[in-house]
Amino acid sequence: MLCVDFHCHSLASKHATNTIEELLQRADNLGMEGLAITDHCPGIDNTAWLLNQEDERSFWLHRITGPDYPYFKVFISRYQPSETFKTVLFKGIECNILEEGDRAVDVPLKEAGEFDLVIASIHPLPSLLQTHDSSFLTERLLMAMEEPIDVIGHPCHKGYVPDLPLIVKKAADARIVMELNNSSLRFNKTDFEAIRKMLKLAMKHECRISLSSDAHCSNEIGCDEGIRPLLSEVGFPDELIVNRSLTAAKTYVAERKDIRRSLLQI
Repeated sequence: MLCVDFHCHSLASKHATNTIEELLQRADNLGMEGLAITDHCPGIDNTAWLLNQEDERSFWLHRITGPDYPYFKVFISRYQPSETFKTVLFKGIECNILEEGDRAVDVPLKEAGEFDLVIASIHPLPSLLQTHDSSFLTERLLMAMEEPIDVIGHPCHKGYVPDLPLIVKKAADARIVMELNNSSLRFNKTDFEAIRKMLKLAMKHECRISLSSDAHCSNEIGCDEGIRPLLSEVGFPDELIVNRSLTAAKTYVAERKDIRRSLLQI
């Protein structure tokens, strides 16, 4: 079990099943030290694209939506967990790496400096990113790492693997972490060989990683049954895992907040 889980979704993400309070209660019951709620950025909503492209049956099968911007404003500025929870809450967001546009990520810039954690992920949806061209995908990921983000989420999605030597080196230089995502492993969404390569490159370049369940329901919180064997197989060092403990997680969050805020002032 993860002592600090850096990626999970609440009911606000629409396709998840539990409230923030229920997720925190589950984490607290498990004795976890920290939990990041990282609901999907509003940009994941592909409703408009699908309305114009698909028949009604296909539309409902593929519709994916996220919370609106006011939700994140309230979450950041007003929500406080119950004092009875010992588990520390990190307030985050999962944004999208985009196929088109001058910006490679749809992180909301007005709030980007206030989150504890900003994840940027590839989501192969019609309205976001569908290219399988590795060089183009690499270019967009490199652009994304110039944005105020902290984590490249599930970076080795099947069919969407970038040039890993370039990406991992850039992440190390930018002090951004690569994610090892349990749900992607559990549901066979990950290219396993690419993940092994990513971990070995991370050791070579001293690129840090984060561990996550990517839970979409309370029973998945803290799950790491797919993560641990891979870490053991490659001999990955604990010191390169930013959420190996609550102290390490807090240190990383503080570091990245400072970096994001400095980027937003440029």
